[in-house]
Amino acid sequence: MVTESRRATDDLLTHIATLRADADLMDGYARRLLTTATTLSGCPTAPEGTGPALERQAEACATAAGQLRAAAEALLTHARAGG
Repeated sequence: MVTESRRATDDLLTHIATLRADADLMDGYARRLLTTATTLSGCPTAPEGTGPALERQAEACATAAGQLRAAAEALLTHARAGG
């Protein structure tokens, strides 16, 4: 019983770490998208609307990162409570 409980807690902690890593990736994608939007803003041959579209995508990535971090915190609270 104790072993199963410990394994479940370890699995949760692994999942929490994965969620946090994914959130960091999403933040990185958001930064890259914003950098690309800025770069393209000075490019006369860039398709119209590209900058705003990339900015919306960056915002979605940042939102997803926040949601992933919130999920990780919820799982951590659950794990600390005895999972």
